Amino acid sequence: MALPGGGAFRAETWTLYAVGMLVIGLRLVARARKRGLTSLQADDWLTINCIVWYTLLIVSVNQVFFSGGSNFMTPEEEAALTPETIAERVSGSKWVVVLEEAMVLTVWTCKLGMLFIYRRITQGLKQARSINIAFIWVGAGFVGTQLGLFLNCRPFHDYWSVPTTNTQCWSYFNYQVIEACFNISSDIVMLAIAIPILVKLQVPILQKAILLGIFSMGIFIIIAAILTKLYSLYPPLLTYAYLNWYCREASVCVYVTNLPAVWSLVLDVFPGLRKWGRTTSKTPSSSDRTTQSRSLKPSKSNSHQLQQFGKLGTNKAMPANLEATESQEHIVDPYGTNKGPGAFHINKDVTFSVRRDSVSDDYPVTSDESMDKTHERGNVQYVSNCSAV
Repeated sequence: MALPGGGAFRAETWTLYAVGMLVIGLRLVARARKRGLTSLQADDWLTINCIVWYTLLIVSVNQVFFSGGSNFMTPEEEAALTPETIAERVSGSKWVVVLEEAMVLTVWTCKLGMLFIYRRITQGLKQARSINIAFIWVGAGFVGTQLGLFLNCRPFHDYWSVPTTNTQCWSYFNYQVIEACFNISSDIVMLAIAIPILVKLQVPILQKAILLGIFSMGIFIIIAAILTKLYSLYPPLLTYAYLNWYCREASVCVYVTNLPAVWSLVLDVFPGLRKWGRTTSKTPSSSDRTTQSRSLKPSKSNSHQLQQFGKLGTNKAMPANLEATESQEHIVDPYGTNKGPGAFHINKDVTFSVRRDSVSDDYPVTSDESMDKTHERGNVQYVSNCSAV
């Protein structure tokens, strides 16, 4: 016998699932177009793995709901048990165990996928240390939740005992507290890492706003995680509404993990969007450049050859005077593909001012291409970087 509100519950859960699978499918298409099926990276395989756990989660919450519940009962429901309802609740209780495990695997797979992306885009930067710490915390959280789930109720088969005399076997109280602590804290850590990275993105302001909006959905994930625990732990709110919040939390996790790659696909399909929100700046006149170049005379130690890199990988040697000015961080391709417009990653480089007495057609600077080549001389790394989306 299904719980009340079955029609709305089924519609919501399967709609969330359909959107999630669409997002995952588009993400995999985007990655396959850039890298090919044989060159997928760790986060791509985690996404494929997530399909299994996400599907199992949606199936299990519906099984719990439409089997009539679990051994989580009010005193009145326990008093009204019949052999038929006991059999239904035993089945539902077993599905609750599957549900809890599927939820952990779905959410933690998404966390790991995001961390692998963060590691790739922060390689060689000071933020990389924060990523390593986050990996350790997320890994510890996964181990802690697994131990909490499998050691919370002893003997283990009491999880589907109807009725059960062990409060932990129907309330999952200790496990829920452990899972909440690791889950919410790791979400906060990952959000604190993501926002500063996105703020430094070298993309037009409107595109940056979209990406910030996607990652800010992490705030909703934290809220959903809190509400899930309130509906399953706080006595005045103890209802099966926690099943709805399980689906919402897991679904938004899937969206946040995969939407950035989908945005890259959208930019590839609609290249005009790459200029959306771009502001143009006034180009200095030839006389201004001449004045600037004559006022700043670099030393011979800073004079090197730069290579001009064209769109098809050709290069032409070109003399230029370079003066080191500052160290910067550039964020351009989170997937490290560097195979199409609209992608971004982080480069740690040394920026140089280029001083020339004249500007010729041999030194074009385009706003629609991304050029990024590195030259090493002695112990100093020199980078010629002209990036745009």
